[in-house]
This record gives sequence, C-alpha cells and structure tokens, in this order.
Amino acid sequence: MNRRDLVVGSLSCGGALLVPRLVRGAESSPVAETAAGKVRGVTVDGVQIFRGIPYGGPADGAARFLPPAKVTPWPGVRETVRPGPRCMQTGTQLFRSPVIGAYFSGGKTRPELDQEEMSENCLALNVLTPALTGKRPVMVYLHGGGFTGGSSMLTLFGDGHVREQDVVLVGVNHRLNLFGYLYLGGLSEKYREGNPGNLDLVLALKWVRDNIARFGGDPGNVTLWGESGGGGKINCLMAMPAAQGLFHKAIVESGSTLRIGTKEAGTVNATTLLSKLGLRSDQVAELENIPAAKLFATGITGAPVVDGQTIPAQIWDPKAPDLSAGVPMIIGNTKDESTLFSKDETLWGLDDAQLRDRLVQTGISGTDAAELITLYRYDYPKDTPTDRWFRLSSDRDLRRNVIRQAELKLAQGKANVYLYQFVWNTPVGGGKMKAFHTAELPLAMRAVANPEAEGLSKQLSGAWAAFARTGNPSQPGLAWPAYTKAIRETMIFDAGNSKVRKDPDSEQLSILLRYPVDNLL
Repeated sequence: MNRRDLVVGSLSCGGALLVPRLVRGAESSPVAETAAGKVRGVTVDGVQIFRGIPYGGPADGAARFLPPAKVTPWPGVRETVRPGPRCMQTGTQLFRSPVIGAYFSGGKTRPELDQEEMSENCLALNVLTPALTGKRPVMVYLHGGGFTGGSSMLTLFGDGHVREQDVVLVGVNHRLNLFGYLYLGGLSEKYREGNPGNLDLVLALKWVRDNIARFGGDPGNVTLWGESGGGGKINCLMAMPAAQGLFHKAIVESGSTLRIGTKEAGTVNATTLLSKLGLRSDQVAELENIPAAKLFATGITGAPVVDGQTIPAQIWDPKAPDLSAGVPMIIGNTKDESTLFSKDETLWGLDDAQLRDRLVQTGISGTDAAELITLYRYDYPKDTPTDRWFRLSSDRDLRRNVIRQAELKLAQGKANVYLYQFVWNTPVGGGKMKAFHTAELPLAMRAVANPEAEGLSKQLSGAWAAFARTGNPSQPGLAWPAYTKAIRETMIFDAGNSKVRKDPDSEQLSILLRYPVDNLL
C-alpha cells in the first residue's frame, strides 16, 4: 500500500476490547473457542467475523523491542466485534483518501473505520469464515504500508471473497516502524533477536496453526497473501527458521523485496535514535521507560535486518531461501505502479521528446531511450508518452524484481511459481491513475467500486482462492500455466480481456535490465 497515504489514528487504546453490543447489521453472535479463551463475533451476510482477537501480549514497557509473548488467557467470553488497534503510525487514512479511498473500500461504508484505534500494543488479528466447522483453505493477509504503516482493516471489507470462495481469511496487525524494526542487537545482548515486527507475524501464524481449525480452517493449508510491504514481510518470513512449516503457499503482489538491511546500518539507526533522546549508546535500557509518543516523535523508523538470529542471511539474494524451497508462489505487479506516488505534475503532459529527456536523466543512454520509446509505442500504440513513462518506470523498478524473484524461485526446482501483471486502466482520478500500485488488491478481496471491474474481480478472487486450495491458480475459463524461463508465461489481468502472454515486453525488459535503479517510485 501507499506508504504516504496511511491511516493516522486519533484515539488512544490498550487493554481488552470489551464491547457489550453488536454492530448494526449483525445477524447472529457466533462464539468460537481459542487456546486462550472464548471469543464472540458477529455474522454479516452469512460470514462470521471476529475482529481484534489478541494473539500476543503487551509489547510496551519492559516488553518493548523484544520478541512477542503469548497472550494471557481470559475468563468467560471475550467480545471481538471491533477492530484491534493498529500500531502507532503517521499518514492519511487510506480508506478516506479523496483519490483512491472509495475504490479501495469497494464503495462501501463500514463503521469499523471509525473504531480502529492506535497503540504499540497492537497484537491482534481478524478472522472471517463461512462457518466454524469444516476444513477450508486459510488465507493470511499481511498488510502493506512498507514496514512503517498500515493495518489489517482491508480484511474487514473481504467478506465477499470469503463467502464466494469458501475460504477462511485472517488479517494481522503487528508492530511497525521503530516499535517493530528498530535493531538494538548491536548495542545490547538483550536484543540480539531483531525484527520483532516479523516475530509478531510468526506468533500470529502459530496462533493460526493452533486455533484456526475451530474457525473452520485447515492449519495444514495456509497461504500467505501480501501486497507491497506485506509482500516484503512474506519474503522475510520465507527466510526465517521460526516461520518454517507455518505456511504452505505465498502470494506476493508488488512486493518483491530481495534484500534487507544489515546489522551495521541498523545499529547506526539505533544510535541516532538514542542521540535524539539525549542518551548514550550504553543507555539502551532507558528506552523501555520512554513514552511511546515521545519515541515515535523522533521520526526514527526501522526496517528488517539480517541479524544472524531471526534472519540468518540475506533473504532473496543471491538465491531464493532454501528454507521455503517447497512453497509455491504467485508473484506480480501492476502496470502503472508509480502513478500512486508521483508528485511531479509535469509528468502528466509529456511528449515523446520530453519522455526521452526524462529517461536520459535517469541514466539511460539516448540511444536506448529512443529504442525503448519505439518499442513501447509499437506494442502499446494507444498509450500517450505519459502512459509510457509510468509503464516503463514500473517495468524498470518493481517488475524487474518480480521477474528476478520468479527466476530465483524457479531455479530451486521444488515448487511452481506463477507470474502476473495487472493492466486494467481503472477510472480512479478521472482515469489518471490507471493500473496504480495496489489496484488489484481490493478486487481480489471482492471489494468492487466500479461495475465494469466485476468480472475481473471474480477472476482475481477465484485465482487467488484456487491457488490457496490446490497450489494452482487456474479456474474454469482461465487456465494459468506455471512460469518457465523458456517461455516466461505471464497472466495479464485486464477487465474483459485477461489472458496468458508468452514472454511479454521481452525486448524492452532486456534493455531496462542493463540499468540498475534505486526505486523510481
């Protein structure tokens, strides 16, 4: 998800979410058993929804920056009818964005948007299920927002996907930014296990393993599903020994992160935080006593690192992680990723000469820039120069990593990988945004704001669910072959025209791969 358009909470939170009444529109009050106690949810349009089930204990004070603890059992029945808190973060509420908010929510208004609170004590998850009995595929959604923002709120708009595809959907909140990814292991042995935000996800997956059968799910058939930062979290989990065996398939949308940070860089970041707080490097213990708001106000964030403990080595470079070699994957991205991020208004009225100049400014030679323009114009004659810029920048940045990741996975020879590109030109922003970053995500959840995308949404939802069920995303009327290096089969998702193409844009990509890039988005 857009790292700059994330939710800012205005409510304090903490403690149990005990709500005496059901939200309006609920049909019944299902009660499920967990290892920590009973939970009561709601039923909406045939889907049983449990919001904000705690899977971990407090993460503040003495527990701050440490691996998560299991949740303390509770007596009686806990009301889980409101969303759990999201981690402290900055940004604008995604679902109320004037540009993409209505599209992202499928045009729906949900009271949950006004109920989501914010806290560093945010270890809670949502479960949506057709019934509490049965043995359905489980799809665990890891939200986007880089490693700094976002929440699992989108799953509460995903009841259509659950209802139609007969799957169990889980959405996880966890520690983010400095609360989840500040590396202190270089300053104190107490924190040698880094990446607590991803350790939260491991704990959530253990909760799924131990509890999801009581929600009608199959703990032996768990698919991770993440977009953008969520995909990056999946790539890390695939390289974490503690996560192995807890999931069996993975879907990575516009999130093909291949490398993460180093301990050394993480230590410099932590030292900077201490300095901003007036502390020395030997005063790490003082951090547990500082109010969360004061820590967050420093502006220091954090990111996953190879700490040698939780993540032993680089995650996807120079090879795919051996730990998850047998996990099949869907990997892909959207055609116009960068329309969501671009703040440069001059990009929206380019001519071919200006496009060429822009490409040269990014380090591409004049000869190659001219050839690229010719190739894109020939293959996509209806595109404007502005369209070509966004298509090309997406190909040069995210798509190259998608292909690289697929081929690293393929080289292991132990599980299939399926490639896709989402190309539908959405009407968002008066048509300006086209196939923007995250555009396929709400459609796969069956949140559809535009009637013309209804069929495409069903295809995406059906493919994702088929993959979760069997490891093959093919469905009636839409065969999707596994990717091979010889043919490079790629599913092109487009409203009314989805189809598999063989080695699409190969000439353009062969030129772009000559030029390293530092995130054009």
